[in-house]
Amino acid sequence: MICPQELGKEGAEILVDYCAQTLDPARAVEFERHMEICGDCRRLVQAQSDVWETLDQWTPEPVSADFDARVYARIAQEQTAPAWRQWWWRISRPVSLFAAWKPAVSLAAACAVLAVAFVVHLPGTGGGASQMAPEKVDIEQVEKTLDDLDILTPVPQSPAI
Repeated sequence: MICPQELGKEGAEILVDYCAQTLDPARAVEFERHMEICGDCRRLVQAQSDVWETLDQWTPEPVSADFDARVYARIAQEQTAPAWRQWWWRISRPVSLFAAWKPAVSLAAACAVLAVAFVVHLPGTGGGASQMAPEKVDIEQVEKTLDDLDILTPVPQSPAI
């Protein structure tokens, strides 16, 4: 048998199916023979089995009986709030520190590019004809890039209900 670690995704499925005891019996026997000589697969199966055992022992906290009602009430409350309150909540909610710096960095980079372009185009600066002509900065492209970065910025989680 080829070592499942060399098979990529299919090999990972074999390991997980073996630990979940859903692997075809003939294939399970073949894999067990492989594990006798492959220490890496034995360790992976042991680690995976430990995870399965831990998950079997875990009992989740029960959800309160009125959970759904509270969620739907909160959704209705947010949807019926005045527009100014929804807008204020969006800009005043706490922003995670990780996400807060991304727009500032992109804005600073765009400003730096524009400042350099402005300084290069000032009359009386530089060496005249021997100076290289700078690229034109398309302000619409910069604005579109900033909008795209805003879209990609993760939205922080809302406070718990």
